[in-house]
Amino acid sequence: MSTRRFSLGIFGFSETERRVMASATRLAASRGREYSLLDGAARSGADIAIVDMDDPKAVADWGGAEADAPPALQVHRTPPEHADGDTVTLRRPFTVRRLLDGLDAVAMRNYRYVPSLVIGEASEGSGSADSEAVLQAASRAAESAERSGARALVVDDSAAVRRVMGIELGLFGVEVTYAETGEAALERLRDDTFDLVFLDLVLPGMDGYAVCKQIRRDPRLRRLMVIMLTGRGSRIDRIRGAMAGCTEYLTKPVAQEALHEVLRRHLLKESDHARQQSTGG
Repeated sequence: MSTRRFSLGIFGFSETERRVMASATRLAASRGREYSLLDGAARSGADIAIVDMDDPKAVADWGGAEADAPPALQVHRTPPEHADGDTVTLRRPFTVRRLLDGLDAVAMRNYRYVPSLVIGEASEGSGSADSEAVLQAASRAAESAERSGARALVVDDSAAVRRVMGIELGLFGVEVTYAETGEAALERLRDDTFDLVFLDLVLPGMDGYAVCKQIRRDPRLRRLMVIMLTGRGSRIDRIRGAMAGCTEYLTKPVAQEALHEVLRRHLLKESDHARQQSTGG
């Protein structure tokens, strides 16, 4: 399971509420989340702030208007009715579960991280009610994310993988189209334009290697980024992937951090290319 650690800066709150936060961090460790609590001077460097919005001093210490202030879970006795879309609020009194849900929302919106999610894991799609709730929340965050203008084709015969990839790409503002077979993927590539293709190796009919070779034979698609997704991680498989023309090779189960690194690298490359085209450079 892929787990990222987030540091939490605590601004304000009673001792009772702080004990609830400590309980939440202990429970989180068993559910694919790792949080550490920071107080005092260290909290300004936290990944996420938990701010007592009913305490003016706590709000001032957080400095939410400052560019370098950490993204926050804002706790109110009476939350504002019309908070902006990027603000995550929590009503007092809060429980451990509601606190964790709020922290999940901040992580998804600001770090594109979905707790306990691993792409291509065997148990995917048959998890607990808690996991399903996280996926539904992540889907909502992906739908509301700012669009980047990039488009991706996800080719995989697993509905669970297609769903998770759609969420992950959506959090980066990528518009996603799906195909369940290699033949369907090639048809979509003939009819439409994409910036990235995520291609499963094992597919009904044509396998990923054959699909990638067909892509590279088309002059229009030779520069297309093709990222192979596979449960086979041997050196020979990587060599075969390179010979077929794939750009990247991600081995399942794929950690979110590995996928995020690929997306940052290639989406940045695409945006630089578009900027050069727009300026005539």
